[in-house]
Amino acid sequence: MIKTVFQVVVIVFCITWVGKNIVAPAAAYFYFQGDYKRLASQCANAMDETWFAEQEGSDELKQSAEVHLMVCHEYDKTRKVMLVMGLSENVLAYLGLKALETEQQPVSRLVEQHRFRER
Repeated sequence: MIKTVFQVVVIVFCITWVGKNIVAPAAAYFYFQGDYKRLASQCANAMDETWFAEQEGSDELKQSAEVHLMVCHEYDKTRKVMLVMGLSENVLAYLGLKALETEQQPVSRLVEQHRFRER
């Protein structure tokens, strides 16, 4: 009887572990990767546009840019769901880079995020 209970506990533990550490992250990756890449690209564009709008000093442009930043909220929510489901920061960083590549941006834009702004 005790041996059977122990075996059941071990089996349940193993199934739970595999589900949490392998199945959930894989499912999150395949289910959310398209949305994540699209939102990452849109959020990056929105942040760039917001910066340029702030440089112009126009209140109308600032309001428009702030509304455009709402896509970043969806990006953050999708990112958090993927993290909760077990994907690592490295996988999300990779997907973010893939988003920039698939958007067919010029090389100058791809390397811009890697430049030092201040020292």
